Amino acid sequence: MDLHQKQTYFNELAPRWDQLPAPPDAPAKIARFVARCLSGSPGRVLDVGCGTGILLEYVEASGASPGEFVELDLAEAMLQENRKKPCATLAAHVCGEAQRPPFRQGAFDRVICFNALPHLVPIDHSLRQMFDCLCSDGLLAVGHLMSSGELNQFHSTIGGAVGEDRLPSAGDLAALLARMGAEVVCQEEEAGWYLVQARRP
Repeated sequence: MDLHQKQTYFNELAPRWDQLPAPPDAPAKIARFVARCLSGSPGRVLDVGCGTGILLEYVEASGASPGEFVELDLAEAMLQENRKKPCATLAAHVCGEAQRPPFRQGAFDRVICFNALPHLVPIDHSLRQMFDCLCSDGLLAVGHLMSSGELNQFHSTIGGAVGEDRLPSAGDLAALLARMGAEVVCQEEEAGWYLVQARRP
């Protein structure tokens, strides 16, 4: 599946994305992800694969005060839905590829990627690009509302543009980040939860 086909898929899905079924405990888990990843003074934050902006209201509710918050997504229609949210003024919206982010190296204090990494193929390259966007001592966080096994099975049943999109296990992702020179802060994976955090030394 090439990038253009994936872009078309998500553009077409964008108007109904927020109405798709979600686990009943999704709000609590999203709040947990935001609290874990944007605690303290998060500084400049990049949200990669932001989609319709499901994190924004949780960032606002958390009391976190990013110095800058950038929403990056490949699909312009996703960003259009994102901009409609009442808290969208928290963020700047940029249409671009995670594989070639339009930012200088070291531009952000925190880079977050929630419910998006399997779509950012090739994952190792996209992860390297995200890591390179971090400044020294910056923190990268990858999160999901499912374990890798649950998510990969789910994608295989959907088929189409995302049928082959796979999330590495938390252990494999942590190992990949370590090979890039990252300091792995945590790797957590269980049914209904996935979180890997790594710091740039």
